[in-house]
Amino acid sequence: MTYQSTFKRYEIKYLLTELEKKAVLQAMAPYMRLDSYGRTTIRNIYFDTNTYRLIRRSLEKPAYKEKLRIRSYQTVSSDDPVFIELKKNISL
Repeated sequence: MTYQSTFKRYEIKYLLTELEKKAVLQAMAPYMRLDSYGRTTIRNIYFDTNTYRLIRRSLEKPAYKEKLRIRSYQTVSSDDPVFIELKKNISL
């Protein structure tokens, strides 16, 4: 058996109406509860070079790509935590 150090992550996103949202939340209610981030606002800032190298590379759909992101889970003031992420993706 070979060791696989990467995986493919699939994200499928759907735009819901207010009525559909309520139905989904009602169906999930017996099985799930909000975690500490359940009522927060997620804010992202993505960084790129002055020539937009990262986004241009990403749009080319290469086997390897990366993004640099700062994320917070609230409106940030100077002493609030933020998370810096170097996101890497390998498509085999």
